[in-house]
Amino acid sequence: MVQKLEGALAGLSDRQREVFLLHKFEELSHTEISVRLGISRSMVEKHMMRALLNLRTELGDMLD
Repeated sequence: MVQKLEGALAGLSDRQREVFLLHKFEELSHTEISVRLGISRSMVEKHMMRALLNLRTELGDMLD
């Protein structure tokens, strides 16, 4: 299970992975991530949505 998650995370773009990890594991808000990375909040949301879509495709029900 851990290997499957690591593989799915590795399949994300660098920015998608960074945004996802900052939000889910460091518990930063989208605004905090945007400040840290120097990108707009809207771009953070887009990266997060794409990451979640890709992870859902790769992991299916493991995310629920």
